[in-house]
Amino acid sequence: MPSITYKNLPGPVGDCLKPASLATTATVPISPTVSLIFTTGHIGLNLTTGDLVNHSAEAEFEAVFDCLDAALKDAGVSNGLRQAYKLVAYLVDSGDEAIMMQVFQRKFPGHTPTWTSVVVKEIVAPKMRAEVAAEGVIFHS
Repeated sequence: MPSITYKNLPGPVGDCLKPASLATTATVPISPTVSLIFTTGHIGLNLTTGDLVNHSAEAEFEAVFDCLDAALKDAGVSNGLRQAYKLVAYLVDSGDEAIMMQVFQRKFPGHTPTWTSVVVKEIVAPKMRAEVAAEGVIFHS
């Protein structure tokens, strides 16, 4: 049976996890034809610069979904977040959930993965509103 494969997204987003020996994604083969992809929790980082994006809730959530989409695609999930079946969002303010959902539906219209939102006291990165993890699937031919 193949082993779990860990990857880091190329560029500053993946680079920020390397010092802690953390991966952006883990690919878990569950059969010869199916692999599950798990992402680390992503915050709103600019994919090009690695800078925090937190000047508005909408901008932050756009950046979170851009990072998740890129991470899944880098792991081989060809349609990125459109192929995610589960998201878990950790929010500092429950009032931001509606904004997050609006941003997601605008970026990925018609996609309806399972979704869990949890309200937490704070996110590890200061002044961030959310951290989101996703799970996707690859069907090998």
